[in-house]
Amino acid sequence: MDNVKKRLIKLGIFFVYIVVIFIFLFSGKLKDISVDFIGVPSNFIYSTFHRLEEISSFFKDKKSLYQENEKLKKELEILKLENQKVFQLEKENEELRKVLQFKNQYTSAKIIVARVIAFSPDNWVNSFFIDVGSKDGVKEGDFVVAGGYLIGMVKSVGLNSSEVLSVNDENFKITVRTRKTGEICFYSGLGYKKGVLKYVRPEQDIRFSDIVETTILDRNCLEGIPVGIIKKISTKEGEFFKEVEVETFYYPYSLDYVIVVSR
Repeated sequence: MDNVKKRLIKLGIFFVYIVVIFIFLFSGKLKDISVDFIGVPSNFIYSTFHRLEEISSFFKDKKSLYQENEKLKKELEILKLENQKVFQLEKENEELRKVLQFKNQYTSAKIIVARVIAFSPDNWVNSFFIDVGSKDGVKEGDFVVAGGYLIGMVKSVGLNSSEVLSVNDENFKITVRTRKTGEICFYSGLGYKKGVLKYVRPEQDIRFSDIVETTILDRNCLEGIPVGIIKKISTKEGEFFKEVEVETFYYPYSLDYVIVVSR
């Protein structure tokens, strides 16, 4: 029995010895395995989290860029609007300067400043409306000037507004004079930006590019206001009078401020 116990004790000591050696030999590998076991998931989790952060940052940056782009667009539109306002003010100032120059040139004339408010629906090129009427002293037959040029005549008058017949209309008729040669002629409208000098005799000195202007012979108007420029002179066979075509200075597309020269 004692021998059996001694053998069992020896076997136990040997087993413990083998286990200690095994642990000693394989402790490094176990350590590596344990590190890998813990490290691989940790790296995966960190990499995934980092990638999610990058994606989140990308969308945040994209949203921020979009918001900044929209903000810049709004600011650009505001700047465009401000620029348009400045341009409009400069244009109005220039027109008002011309009004003042005209007023200084014709100090004895009664001048009424008006703004164009509408064009005739039937014939908007040859007729327009202004925001002054009888309460402002406007009368039928008063002449209308813009930019220093004669552009029309008051056709009808209301209390607060008036209709103006432009120099292009066939019903617009006035006595004029050529600036260079002083020839007296009879002007009539002929259509868009056109007029004609009627009853021009062969001996009259009418020249190409001469300015046609108002004369005191027409009691309704001041003298020397340009109406147009001579663009064509011709004579038809069998006709006694010359045909003289005039290009008017009236341009309806940019009308704003005008002057009514009251009689």
